[in-house]
Amino acid sequence: MLIHPCSSRAHTGWTEMADRRAVKLRVAGWIDTSLVDVLGDVSFTVWFNYCNFRCPWCQNAHVVRAEVTKEVSVGELLDAISEALPLVGYVHATGGEPTLQPEGLEALFSGCKEELGVKTSLDTNSSRPDIIEELFERGLVDHFATDVKAPLGEPDKYGTVIGLPGRGEEFVEKVRRSIQIAIEKAPFIEVRTTLVPTLITNDDIIAIALELAEMGLKDRPRAFYVLQQFFPAGTLMDPSFASVERIPAEELVRLAEEVVDETGLEVYVRTQEMGVIKA
Repeated sequence: MLIHPCSSRAHTGWTEMADRRAVKLRVAGWIDTSLVDVLGDVSFTVWFNYCNFRCPWCQNAHVVRAEVTKEVSVGELLDAISEALPLVGYVHATGGEPTLQPEGLEALFSGCKEELGVKTSLDTNSSRPDIIEELFERGLVDHFATDVKAPLGEPDKYGTVIGLPGRGEEFVEKVRRSIQIAIEKAPFIEVRTTLVPTLITNDDIIAIALELAEMGLKDRPRAFYVLQQFFPAGTLMDPSFASVERIPAEELVRLAEEVVDETGLEVYVRTQEMGVIKA
């Protein structure tokens, strides 16, 4: 597992604001305003380097491998966020996998809360439930976004889809636990699946949705399942996925409507052609 040496464990608190602001992070960069990372809101989005998955269709390989990287202090990020605040509803940590830098993530989110009074959003692969639970216990996550990349009841397939064959059993239980924590504690949840042709089928989507419904996602407010269209862009982990054709938006909408009928979940569809629409 890749964990930046400056950020190998979660901190239990800082005695002075300066301590928190001095914590270092490895990031690929950030954007002042994003309309695609938090459903229905604007975010300041930070891309954390490193990931413990190797999804072959990942479009952020340069972030995962730290081919684009810089070390920044939490203070630098908080100052940049402060300048964007009139337009921003959330500070969104994505990657890569933010929980691999837990000290920096906690410092950033606590600074957002205590210094800036802005909501926080965590986009995670859900592989580190202990870190996720600690963040929730400290009241540091307002919006939780995670990918369920394949049916949790098929660990072999999960391992293949995340690029770690043979390790699916290890990760599906962690993902399941993280989502259960979020269902119990998160004010606002998005669970997402990217429908990648050659890897994920319509039947897989139905299976994932049924699992989420059984876990209680459909029984609480502000909890959504989002079907995402795969389109080859960015820096792909496996370049062969550049030739994979995306599924037409209309087909994804029909599938989302089937998910609603089968499970009762609130479902959105995110595509390049249509943007984000509710099924």
